Amino acid sequence: MKDDFSQMMTPFDQYISTQSLQMIKLLIPFMPPQSQRMIAVYVKFLEFQHTLSFFRNMRQRSSSPEDIFDGLKPYLSPSDLESFDQMQNMMNMMSMMQEMQNISDMDFDPMSMMGMFAQEEHTEPQKEGETIDGLDEQSSTKRYGPDKIGAD
Repeated sequence: MKDDFSQMMTPFDQYISTQSLQMIKLLIPFMPPQSQRMIAVYVKFLEFQHTLSFFRNMRQRSSSPEDIFDGLKPYLSPSDLESFDQMQNMMNMMSMMQEMQNISDMDFDPMSMMGMFAQEEHTEPQKEGETIDGLDEQSSTKRYGPDKIGAD
């Protein structure tokens, strides 16, 4: 599993490294020992220059905790991933509780809301000849009236 992590480059490393630098890094172990140190320092110096350039041209951006968690997940071990998932679930629950608290701070009463809906239903007068579910008052009386009960 550790090999999988070593193969992955972070987004930051992808910004500051180039394909040619990666090739040089791969070749360092095969170089003569006296050259390895100098080439390794040179590669790190080039990466440092790329880092300075990256931050010089970088724009300010804000990230939510969820964005941060999503960015870290591919680099976590399974046990760390489980811990992060638990932490993310706790943050989601806290957010839901905060929203519920905000609703209760507004004196929200679901029963009074239901009462308002019930009043609206009863206060709307029905006009004569107005259709109800596609039927006018006369056709509903003929269809469901007392003269038709048991006539079959």
